[in-house]
Amino acid sequence: MFLTRLSNPKSRREKGNITIEMALVMPLFLFLMAGIIDLGLLFWEKHVITNATREGARAAAKAKDTGTAVVAQLTKTQVRQVVQDYVNQFNLKALDGSPLVLSDANFSYSWETTPSGQVLHVSLTQIPYKMMLLPNFSTFFGGTRTPGDEAFYLTAQTSMAAEWNNPPSP
Repeated sequence: MFLTRLSNPKSRREKGNITIEMALVMPLFLFLMAGIIDLGLLFWEKHVITNATREGARAAAKAKDTGTAVVAQLTKTQVRQVVQDYVNQFNLKALDGSPLVLSDANFSYSWETTPSGQVLHVSLTQIPYKMMLLPNFSTFFGGTRTPGDEAFYLTAQTSMAAEWNNPPSP
């Protein structure tokens, strides 16, 4: 009798409880896992565009000596190409699934003169990210969104001291 009780500790009323508990917990668990994956990909894309602006700023900060002056080595178009190459390396996509193309609408490169020298700014704005597993989840975060647009729009900016004294040509 003692061995029978150890091998079958559940009473007749308890049989099937684990199935019901699993049916209640599994959707919540799957929702949680999908959220972790989607938010992880969102943070990854934010990390990529932040690093893209850093690469652009590093390239823009380089100088060359012409003999008469220390000038910027790259133009705005060349800096944009450095950032575009970095974005392409990590295969970032636009909302329609095509490769992300940088333009004047989502890329800016500027500089300013400060008492300590030239400071340049490289920024990316309105870079779209659409959640894959929970596409309508962005509405839970509030904010103003147009109907049918479930994308998050990411922004990244890097400021860096320049090695050059004379600003680059556009």
